[in-house]
Amino acid sequence: MLHPDLLASLQKLCRRHERFLVVSHVRPDGDAYGSTLGLALSLRAMGKDVLVVNADGLSPLFEFLPGSESLTATLPGAPEPDRLILAVDCADAKRLGAAFDQWQRQPDVNIDHHVSNPGYAKLNLIDADSPATAQVLYEIISALKWPLTPEVAANLYVGIMTDTGNFRYRQTTAQTFETAARLVSAGADPTDLAEACYQSFRAERLLLIGEVFKAIHFASRNRVAWFCLTPEMYALSGALPDETEGLIEYLQSVKSVEVAFLLEWLPDGLTRASMRSRGKVDVQRICQEFGGGGHRLAAGLRTKLAPAALETRLLDLIAKQLPE
Repeated sequence: MLHPDLLASLQKLCRRHERFLVVSHVRPDGDAYGSTLGLALSLRAMGKDVLVVNADGLSPLFEFLPGSESLTATLPGAPEPDRLILAVDCADAKRLGAAFDQWQRQPDVNIDHHVSNPGYAKLNLIDADSPATAQVLYEIISALKWPLTPEVAANLYVGIMTDTGNFRYRQTTAQTFETAARLVSAGADPTDLAEACYQSFRAERLLLIGEVFKAIHFASRNRVAWFCLTPEMYALSGALPDETEGLIEYLQSVKSVEVAFLLEWLPDGLTRASMRSRGKVDVQRICQEFGGGGHRLAAGLRTKLAPAALETRLLDLIAKQLPE
């Protein structure tokens, strides 16, 4: 739960200012998009002037979200000095993207749920016990009596649904279901939104899954599973990088797997890793070794190490935490 003083400070900021910019992390997921758009739409419903920006723009996978047409990838220049910058669902300011770095502005507000978030804004509202930033935003909107329109509710519902793995992950609590129920009462359609998220993929994604299945590796008596996404896989399948969302869950579906991870070589020369754990291994601690972060059960990183070298290091760090 957020401290009342933090909520009061946010309310004062909102009352004193009319112009805002909402931004989230690169390679945005459902919680990043849902939180960004949900907050922006609520502020707009109060008559505020709100820009919505993400360094990677809008993924076609999330075009169904209300308000998504207003999200842009770039701005002509730095935002005006009187336009407050609100960062959501971003554990590290560096992950807001290169354009943000050029603005040379500290975010005014940081709303997040990642335990690794150091609190990089002037005002930080972080609830590490929450399974999604969208749930934190629902608490804020509810407590401050901000507008909760059907469009806001739909975005927040998608944020919660996707970051909890469709309400399956460990941090899902009774409060999560209560929040989801209130969002449905406010106008979020759980059937339509679930279909849009999980049953509206292109055929190319299925072809990519076929390539991934050929590249799965197991270690430590099948307690560790991983694969590496390569440019060749994208070329053979015709899939887009956005269409990798959720692929790691196929590894987690194997009963014996305690830790799953994927690696991907990125065009900028870095290697991305995404990690998941059932609980015996703290993957956030592992990712912090490389400057990454997240949660004990789900974390990620980017590094200059080549995929093969990173794979070796991750397997070694996992082995040190896995019980015999």
